[in-house]
Amino acid sequence: MKKTTAYLAEHPFLIFLSFLLLAYLPVFLPFFHIKNDLITQNLPTRFVISESLWSGYFPWWNPYLNFGIPQYGDMNGGYWNPILWLIARLFGYGIWSITLEEMFYILMGAWGIYLLCREEKASKKTAVITGLSYMCCGFILGHLQHFCWITGTATFPFVLLYFIRVHKTPLLKNYIAGGLSAFLFVASTHPGLIIGALYFFLFVIPAVYLLRKEIFSTLYHPKYWRANGLFLAVSLLFSLVVIVSDLDVLKHISRGNKVSLAQSLWAPTTFPSYLSLLFPLAVQRSDLFHTDIAMRNTYIGILLLCGFIFFCLKMKKRSVLLTLSALLFFILLSSGGWFKTFAWNFLPYLGYVRLNGEFNYFVLLILLLAGSAGFELYSRNALYQKEGNKLLRRLNWIFITGLIFSACLILSSHSSLCYETAPPVEGIKERIKWIVDHLHFPDLLFVQSVIQLITLACIRKYNFTITSLVIITALNLAIISWLILPYTGLGMASKANRQELISRYPKGIHPPEQVALNATSFLDKSYTRDLVLLGAYSKKIGYLKEEDYPVKLNTAEFVLRDSILLSFIGQQSWIFLSKDTSMGTATDFDSSSIHVLQFGPGRLQVSIDNKNYRYLTFLQNDYPYWKVNVNGRSIPHFTGFGSFITIPLPAGSQEVEFRFDPVPIKMTLIVQLLILAAALLLLCNKRTRNWPLFKFQPLPV
Repeated sequence: MKKTTAYLAEHPFLIFLSFLLLAYLPVFLPFFHIKNDLITQNLPTRFVISESLWSGYFPWWNPYLNFGIPQYGDMNGGYWNPILWLIARLFGYGIWSITLEEMFYILMGAWGIYLLCREEKASKKTAVITGLSYMCCGFILGHLQHFCWITGTATFPFVLLYFIRVHKTPLLKNYIAGGLSAFLFVASTHPGLIIGALYFFLFVIPAVYLLRKEIFSTLYHPKYWRANGLFLAVSLLFSLVVIVSDLDVLKHISRGNKVSLAQSLWAPTTFPSYLSLLFPLAVQRSDLFHTDIAMRNTYIGILLLCGFIFFCLKMKKRSVLLTLSALLFFILLSSGGWFKTFAWNFLPYLGYVRLNGEFNYFVLLILLLAGSAGFELYSRNALYQKEGNKLLRRLNWIFITGLIFSACLILSSHSSLCYETAPPVEGIKERIKWIVDHLHFPDLLFVQSVIQLITLACIRKYNFTITSLVIITALNLAIISWLILPYTGLGMASKANRQELISRYPKGIHPPEQVALNATSFLDKSYTRDLVLLGAYSKKIGYLKEEDYPVKLNTAEFVLRDSILLSFIGQQSWIFLSKDTSMGTATDFDSSSIHVLQFGPGRLQVSIDNKNYRYLTFLQNDYPYWKVNVNGRSIPHFTGFGSFITIPLPAGSQEVEFRFDPVPIKMTLIVQLLILAAALLLLCNKRTRNWPLFKFQPLPV
């Protein structure tokens, strides 16, 4: 045992890997799947990318979402994330691959937090406990379904890490690593977290200056502002293709405008939700919290909560004041209400974010990092041991009060699972589901109080030894995770069941059948609630219901909401000939007249036997980079029937090619790859990677 402990102490990454397997064991089991947005929003777009690559097409365009979108401009899907491309090319996307990818991001985030703590001279014990708490913090547990938020929690710690390193040691390798970290963050995460990160740094950068003679003395130097400017410039340079892609598409989609004020107040982390700092289970069942269940959990673990209290009590007042100012800003921002209304009106970019609970990530990040600093302060100072024991005793009384209060509620109100009569159910999964569905607030408060009391008793018994603290923290977090996951993360269907649904059609990209859209065979509508994007999973153009996806072109939105136009389109195939470009015109889409030679995302080649028709329409949204060739010659096209690519077509036999060719994006990608290649070459040479970009001595404290 001692040898194992010593080995793990020397290899902390293995601690995080082992803890991941323990805490997220239900996720790794085949009996459940991560539900909601992960399988209805993030998997389908990745699925189309991997299917396109398998068929030999580069997926610049997704033809299936609401009559097509430029896939590179999908800010919800992490198109430029290198990990996405690696998985799509090597393994393909399915329910297992995206689940394991998300688990990898949770592991990656914990490792980043560990390195961040160690960079700030925290002990290995403190850094490990902080990393474990980060892996199972309320934000990550609550938002497993929000895949593109979890990617942000994985990469942002590395952005912070290299922000610190470039100020401590401004070597070229640190700037390059910082730029790559910023690229991974911007390329993989949701725009809301990127906006939140900008505001986070608006607190961090002045805080370093104001506290340059206190806790940030190692980060401030005479060229501090120049170093920040260079870090920003390198980050922008490394993220060039993401920025250009987003700017390209913003003017064509509805998300390019501010959301309505009513929408901007959706799904906050309300003030009562902070009860979850002590009782995370209890917040899962009550109308008290007035928000979506995924937005409520703010748990950071008992030890770091104690550490945060120590930070507030023992650090210098200016440090505490600035920390609490940033904390209050993000608490108010994530809570919606009057402050978000103010932000919607007066603060840049915040009016573009709908789900306020997204900003709660920065609340938990501040609590975790400040808690880590406070716990380290306590651990290193024997004089604080008595105060620490007093704090633990007070927490003990809080949990005893919770235990008594919940017991009284159960006895007096009969609001408890104890009073429910279980119906006859078959199978352990169904029994677990019934129990979870019938737990009440008093039940969960009671269970949580018991767990916390046992945890505190173990901490006191083993007297803060390093090994015991890590084990106790891990067990506390793992047990709470197992109990919370069914509420916020897991669906009851098996992974095999979900994989069977999404892989029902032949692998790869194939031409859809040439029949009216009303007669086209999509996945059964009974799966709409579970899968949502049936067009993408069916790999068929022309699903006539407006699919619930954040990115859609404005012209497509117009068509999908015009019932008369949509009715006419439903009577056509995905490519058809017409007499004119008005509704009710005569059309033809028979395979004897239109023969498909090649079909892929952003690519269609057909031979036409045109006898009596004047126009050819391809039911893809007419985005600026579409090009059309007829018999090898480029011809102009126009937008027909509200949103679609239409060309005039002479009589006779013709060969027509439609091709989506985003030349500006391709050129930017080439430039980006050259920048990355140059950066990697510089890193390969010891002399250049250790080249100091600034020469300075830190200011005396």
